[in-house]
Amino acid sequence: MTRMDEAHNLKVLKTVINKYLDETIFFTEESIKSLHANRDDVVWDLATKIYRESGHRAELSLIRDVVNSRIDAIKCQLDIAEETRRLAERDFQFLNKVTEALGKFGGNESKARIFVRVRKKISDQLAVDEREVSLDSHLSNHLGADELDLIELVIALEEEFDIEISDVESENELDISPLSTVFTGGSCWSSGSSSSYSSFRNAGEKCIVRNFVELICKKVED
Repeated sequence: MTRMDEAHNLKVLKTVINKYLDETIFFTEESIKSLHANRDDVVWDLATKIYRESGHRAELSLIRDVVNSRIDAIKCQLDIAEETRRLAERDFQFLNKVTEALGKFGGNESKARIFVRVRKKISDQLAVDEREVSLDSHLSNHLGADELDLIELVIALEEEFDIEISDVESENELDISPLSTVFTGGSCWSSGSSSSYSSFRNAGEKCIVRNFVELICKKVED
């Protein structure tokens, strides 16, 4: 038998095996689990079927490889389908939240979208429920953020919106002290440092969610 004949026979065998799998395996998690659990039985049934119908003794290792490839392919497809479903659900929830927030901004969808994202980031960073975060929530007085929390939040928002918020903007528009002034009295890592979390003061009156949203909107539009 020539190499061309061998290649042709191999192609025919794979076609037969895949056709059998197409007829017996469904695109479901349960079907894949069943195939995985009964893989050896499936391989033997296929080998027997091929021999009975053609007289060809197919190698079990070849059949097993094709079956394994089918399992991996369907698992991959199921994972993609599940991820697509999750993304669609997340987008649907996001759009619902934007719709709910539109009235707060006179129908301005851009600001509503930014508010929803800012609220989510604040919720994540400060470990508070999103429902507690309103436009007039004060980050320290209402949501319990200390100065270090606020600095980390600013950094997280910069990453979220791909912007840069300067120390001057943080201090003047958000009443957040720059990182360099959070720790005083020497290095914050030295044992003799007088600075500690207990010495942090609440941020000023400008440190409300509304001002974060307005600052980010201005930067995103620039």
